[in-house]
Amino acid sequence: MERFENRSQAGQLLAAKISELKLQNPLVIALPRGGVPVAYEIASLLQCPLDVMMTKKIGAPGNAEYAIGAVGEDGTSAYNKEAIAALKIEKSVLRKLSEQKALEIREQIKKFRGNRRPETIAGKDVIVVDDGLATGATMIVALRILRKNHPGRLIVALPVAPAESLEKLREEADEVICLMSPKNFLAVGLWYDEFDQVPDEEVIRLLEETRTASVIQEMEVPIEDDKVSLTGDLNLVANGKGLIIFAHGSGSSRKSPRNQLVASELNKMGLSTLLFDLLSEEESQNRANVFNIPLLARRLNLATETVARMPETENLPIGFFGASTGAGAALMAATQSAQKIFAVVSRGGRPDLAGDSLQNVMAPTLLIVGGNDEPTLTLNRQAATKIKSCKLIIVPGATHLFEEEGAMSEVVEHASAWFLNQLPTATAQHPEEMVVTELKKKAVPLQGINSLDSLIESIAHSRIVMLGEATHGTHEFYTLRRIISERLIKEYDFNFIAAEGDWPEFERINQYIKETIDVSASDLLKDFSRWPTWMWANVEVLSLIELLKREEIPFYGLDVYSLFESIDAVKAYAERQDLDLALAVEGAYSCLDPFQRDEKAYARHLLQFPEGCRHEVVSILRKLLRLRLSETHNTQEELFSAQQNARIVTNAEDYYRRMLFGGPESWNVRDRHMTDTLDMLLKKAGPNSKCIVWAHNSHIGDYHATEMAPQGYVNLGGLARERFGINAVSLVGFGTYQGKVLAAHAWEGQETEMTLPKAKEASFEWFCHKAAVDLKAPGFSIVFDAEAREGHLGKRNYGHRAVGVVYDPTHENKALNYVPTIPAQRYDAFIFVDETTAIQPLKTKSTTLEFPETWPGGL
Repeated sequence: MERFENRSQAGQLLAAKISELKLQNPLVIALPRGGVPVAYEIASLLQCPLDVMMTKKIGAPGNAEYAIGAVGEDGTSAYNKEAIAALKIEKSVLRKLSEQKALEIREQIKKFRGNRRPETIAGKDVIVVDDGLATGATMIVALRILRKNHPGRLIVALPVAPAESLEKLREEADEVICLMSPKNFLAVGLWYDEFDQVPDEEVIRLLEETRTASVIQEMEVPIEDDKVSLTGDLNLVANGKGLIIFAHGSGSSRKSPRNQLVASELNKMGLSTLLFDLLSEEESQNRANVFNIPLLARRLNLATETVARMPETENLPIGFFGASTGAGAALMAATQSAQKIFAVVSRGGRPDLAGDSLQNVMAPTLLIVGGNDEPTLTLNRQAATKIKSCKLIIVPGATHLFEEEGAMSEVVEHASAWFLNQLPTATAQHPEEMVVTELKKKAVPLQGINSLDSLIESIAHSRIVMLGEATHGTHEFYTLRRIISERLIKEYDFNFIAAEGDWPEFERINQYIKETIDVSASDLLKDFSRWPTWMWANVEVLSLIELLKREEIPFYGLDVYSLFESIDAVKAYAERQDLDLALAVEGAYSCLDPFQRDEKAYARHLLQFPEGCRHEVVSILRKLLRLRLSETHNTQEELFSAQQNARIVTNAEDYYRRMLFGGPESWNVRDRHMTDTLDMLLKKAGPNSKCIVWAHNSHIGDYHATEMAPQGYVNLGGLARERFGINAVSLVGFGTYQGKVLAAHAWEGQETEMTLPKAKEASFEWFCHKAAVDLKAPGFSIVFDAEAREGHLGKRNYGHRAVGVVYDPTHENKALNYVPTIPAQRYDAFIFVDETTAIQPLKTKSTTLEFPETWPGGL
């Protein structure tokens, strides 16, 4: 596509793209005015709310079109410091320009939103939309404002923008979607056939349409009282904040235009409504029934009990809106209801008819009366003194029915504000508070020798237990994994451990465990040469190896990196076997000799000769796989190891080939290889065998519960669940809030003890920290059971920190270090340590691998 027809078409194309994402409780935010028609199409397709975020460009003095910064509706600003310095703009002038823009924003936001409150941001996946951008200054301000309100994910959606601006946005947003990024950008309008200015009236119309469309269901609700059947009209709002039940008075009905108007406006505010007639048609003929407040209150409570049992409304907080005699019934019902009523509003009502019940009303009550409705005003003033929590508002010039111009609008404004302000804490509670509550409910503090009992018991039934880590350089993660592994081996008969390491180096560990080589464990680990050596050459692994030696438990490497080391191992095996095999191996693998054990040189060779050595390495693998044990001079263990090394050579060649061209496939080759290796090790150990896996969270946490799957990545944990069955695999994640970590500043760099800063606000680790503080514990373990998977922990995405062997603490807040994760879906259990320390490495002679890993970085 060369150009968009108009903003609507651009929005439809963007909407189709965004609909492919797995969104949690989406909300679309438009940057007015041009972004609103685009965002409208997205909100319509997603069937979610649409709101606006006001930001204004700050133009240079004398040249308003030249942006020197931007300011947002909450005062957040961003400035082009270089431009300000070049133009020598004084601070007082800059402040005056900013204040002028802030005033314009306040006036415009009132026009667009009216009396409606901004949509709640916390916990929602927020899609921020404009019709295109040049510098991105106003978008950056909007993102910073939204980030303060703790969204689940922050996604920028644009039809068109230059590449350099998109890079800036990626530092602020979790994801950026742009349909076109032309090299010769010049201006947004050049990429549209129609690009007229969007008038304010069009913005208001589109916002109103989405608000009205938020009522997703209209249904009739039958209400039974002995032999009397009544009918209510329920308007159920998507993601509604509460439910308001109307109690109208004498001479009115659920079809009353005044009640319908109030209900409609409450719907736009995100409140569901139920309007029903408190009396049957026959009963209403008897005037005495209109003033039978106990009867009306009973009917109102029956309606409350009915909706409280309905699946669609059972969890919604309930408020009452009463008019005339219905106000007295609402107040009496509020004192008798089995459900807690969170607020009551009376419009031109008779609260006095509730009598002695007034002093027992606990719900915050708002009494709205017309200034010219003197008799009713007097009665309301008297009633207000008897209600514990009550406010009286007088609408000047209004009579009993509020028929005067603007009078009903004022009623709506006061009523909606009252209900929204009085929503109970449980409903108004920020998602982070709900998450912390869920964590504390399930958490077992790490205090004492038996702290891990419940976690171990929950995972011990599995055939495969995978133990993760959030970094490759944290002492506590290695210690806890060693403790858990020891108990699984000793108490539950687990047969072996497999780790994110190279097969040849771990074969040497197994030789030490079997006592077939005469070397100390310390010297053995110091011989580890593959960078980063500290991953396995550290004091905690030293303790683990001694444990495995005592228990005679093998320790295997699952990884695929050891191209040339595995070639050496296959050659050595072939030479021990027979001359023909040795010559075949030597001849085939000689294809790789010119590259002098340099994977990078081989990858460059593939640019010119794509076939490379693929045919040769595959031929040796096939030859070894066809060997029968009876035809060899070796043990089953030796043949298995030779076949595995040949398999590594084949997959390593494929890994480096695919890494050269980018994308997810090199990562996938690696994790599929690890899964296949694990499968073969289990088959080798027997049908009743059980194993433990040590690897980074990014490998063991199920990829389906992260952003990996939509991007085309798989991983070991998710593949294992698919291959062996979800009940056969237990995935245990690890995390920390702050501390020290061992990592390198660059690939192949020197290991360095770095400060791990406090986890980003609203990240999963941040929630865990808050829970640990409340529990007064240094950390905790948590098992994600069925209940947890149905709560916030199992339904929502949270940024989850992942630190690789290459790490820069100054970039901690970038998306790279936080993987959007649904915790209770990604893991079966989780261990959190609030403050951690760095692993202690052993001094080694390291060599380097010249390619960094591909997802998400050094993991």
